[in-house]
Amino acid sequence: MRGKGAIPERIRNRWREEQAVDVFVDLAPSRQPLIFLLRSPPPLSLPPPPPQDPEGILAAPVGGHISRRELAKAVQTNAELAERVETERQKTREELVEKRAARAAPTAAGQEAELVTYFLDTEADEMEFEIARCRPALTADFFKHVDAAVGELRFAKNPDQGKLAELEVLRDYLKAGVEAFDANVEAMKQPAARMRKLLTAPDKKATLLQMAGDGEIDQALVNLLQQNIDAARSAGQEDPVRFLEKVRDAARKFVIT
Repeated sequence: MRGKGAIPERIRNRWREEQAVDVFVDLAPSRQPLIFLLRSPPPLSLPPPPPQDPEGILAAPVGGHISRRELAKAVQTNAELAERVETERQKTREELVEKRAARAAPTAAGQEAELVTYFLDTEADEMEFEIARCRPALTADFFKHVDAAVGELRFAKNPDQGKLAELEVLRDYLKAGVEAFDANVEAMKQPAARMRKLLTAPDKKATLLQMAGDGEIDQALVNLLQQNIDAARSAGQEDPVRFLEKVRDAARKFVIT
């Protein structure tokens, strides 16, 4: 239908075909409304952005940011794990020291039979420690007592073969343990002298560097420091423990494994 003020049919068709995106209506009161159909502008074809470093002054971009973050996270995780492991190790060591301190070995003269029973009741993992602790009592007289007990069982009318074998194994083990301990003590004389040298030095850092240069820092020295740490801790001497731990940690850095 065509009338005055109506939108021409050709304009409506063109609007449908070309899908105008906006409509402007002139609502001036002095005349009939006029409608203008506005088409979408064609897409712009922009030139590429200019280079940020045309003269090549800046370095090329470096990737791997995610890898570096993952590495930093892994390092932090490993540090936390190492700290937990060290805390657990220290806890286990403290429990072992307390357990050893709670045991009372019968080492007085005339207690050879009680000492034999004590060793028979000791766990295998603790035998080396107990031999070292009871070494003053493991004399020739002690082994004579064990030999006599073995002979008595062997020539008994109804010998207890299990107990006989147990005593023979214990006797041989203790003899071998005493020999190893004495050899170790002899070998530790030099580390003991070096430990005294380090602990009595006025400038421990300079002395440590000098000893490291002379090849005097080894695992034997670190082990001796650890033994003194354990002894001080079992005696409740916390200040010496902290001091010796610092010396041990500093010396451990120069040990070549």
